[in-house]
Amino acid sequence: MLVRYSVPPYRFSTGSILFLTLMGCSGGGSGSTPPTTMLTADFDSIQTNIFTPICSGCHGGANPAANLSLDAAHSYNDLVNVPSTEEPMLERVKPGDPTDSFLVIHLQKDGDGAPAGDIQFVIQWIMDGALPGNSSMPMEAEFKVNAVEPNVDDIREAPPPRIIIGFTQELDTTSVNAASMRLELIDDDANTPIPRSTDIPMSVSIPARNARALILTPAAPLPAGQYQVVLTLDPSVAVRSVGGATLSGLLPSGRRESIVTRFSVALGP
Repeated sequence: MLVRYSVPPYRFSTGSILFLTLMGCSGGGSGSTPPTTMLTADFDSIQTNIFTPICSGCHGGANPAANLSLDAAHSYNDLVNVPSTEEPMLERVKPGDPTDSFLVIHLQKDGDGAPAGDIQFVIQWIMDGALPGNSSMPMEAEFKVNAVEPNVDDIREAPPPRIIIGFTQELDTTSVNAASMRLELIDDDANTPIPRSTDIPMSVSIPARNARALILTPAAPLPAGQYQVVLTLDPSVAVRSVGGATLSGLLPSGRRESIVTRFSVALGP
């Protein structure tokens, strides 16, 4: 485990990486914030010392830069084995392979205000397998949704390329299918007592090495409108944890399903 500045910068066998002086994220404030604890090469420490104080100002809120949220609730699910918005052929973090992890490439090229020497700790974390941290992703006894991106009531200025749902337990991959969830466009007609909805074609996947997340990818860019993601609670088709637990709770209407997020896309003229 690396401890801040106690070892020389890591060098790849394929060639040295230059640790560039990093500039602040565009529109993100006045530079870096000193770390609150000793930085080490694990996710909890990187979250506490880099992502939360330095990056989440730009990469957070209803319209995070590059559709990437780096606050503690969303960062791991948004990073590990998730395609980059800027370079879709690259994953943001590819466990074991920092040279093909867009996060490292971005930090070297543009940066978000972190000290240049801190990149080595991100690299080492990825080299060690990009494992989750205990404080950011604790395993809980109850199987439930603990994070979703876009968040409830977010208004996106551009179509999100994907919706990511995080759970408190690992998923049973055999329970993830088209019958267990829907992405819907809501027809909010004032003359209709119950809003109508239209199913949006999408694909569903579980990112490698992060079985506590679902990625919903629309088949085409979402047009302007209001959307919701619905998970069924019918035990015969519901998403289950690897231990067999199903999500609990019913909507007030008594329908055996749960709306996990409802967000809007408001495109410019």
